[in-house]
Amino acid sequence: MHYPVGLLVSDFDETITQHDSICEIAKLAYDKRERQGKCPLVDEKLAPNDNDAGGCPPPWSYFVEKYFRERKEHIKFWCEKQPERTLQDHYKLLESLREVEKKSLNRVEKYQCLNGIRCDELFERGERIPKRDGVTDVLKNYLPKCTNGNVSRYFYILSTNWSRDMLLGSLKDLVGVKREHILSNDLVFDDTDRTTGKVKHHVLSALDKLSIFSKLEIPRGTISAYIGDSDTDLPCLLEANIGIIMGNNNTLSKYCAKFGIEIVEGLVGKIDTNDLITTKKRHYKLFRVQSWKEISDSGLLDW
Repeated sequence: MHYPVGLLVSDFDETITQHDSICEIAKLAYDKRERQGKCPLVDEKLAPNDNDAGGCPPPWSYFVEKYFRERKEHIKFWCEKQPERTLQDHYKLLESLREVEKKSLNRVEKYQCLNGIRCDELFERGERIPKRDGVTDVLKNYLPKCTNGNVSRYFYILSTNWSRDMLLGSLKDLVGVKREHILSNDLVFDDTDRTTGKVKHHVLSALDKLSIFSKLEIPRGTISAYIGDSDTDLPCLLEANIGIIMGNNNTLSKYCAKFGIEIVEGLVGKIDTNDLITTKKRHYKLFRVQSWKEISDSGLLDW
């Protein structure tokens, strides 16, 4: 028996897009302040005192470099104290990274880096974000078929990104994608429809993603598929009936090898959905592709 995909969930940054796009939000805010003559762009080498949150925010590179430094230090310290022997040990590490994300977000909020942006500006910026080849065609073919007889199909974006409006802009060509299909963090707006610099914290960790994914409905007689590219996607990739890795993230590959998670290269001719249903709980198997065209060619999303 062939089980069609009734629940399709995808990560956004570097899965649908070519690059991480959170920096696009910052660039939008920084460029807008400069045009308005409020905060001229400053020397990228300058870094503020963490106790000084007045005036203009420091360069965005300051926040990026500090985030990655703290993340690296956190992982090193954690692994020294709590060796990762099992997949569950790794899940504890992934959850512990929530504190790094919160600390970074709090710092961005403290300096009001992302304030003063309108929703339409975020939407328009999203339209210009480069996407991976083939993704629009694949989703255009999937979305119109979201009802077939009495069976429904569902599609969601599940992301740690900070702007639902920007993600919607990126997906504007996909009829049927609405705000409720974007499951992510989001910017806070004031009464004038401008961002306040605050962020609603909904999805900060890999286990946040897993919790949300686990609650999504899988229509009867269908299976779930999750597409992601990084370690933050690993719990969802393993929870889905079909987990698809997009690209060659070295960290994700390393952990799959460490914990005995099989990675099958490609999709065409390699998926038996009935076998995945019956064996899913006995062993972990993920599929890796390099493009959305491979997903299309496999027939996985055909009804």
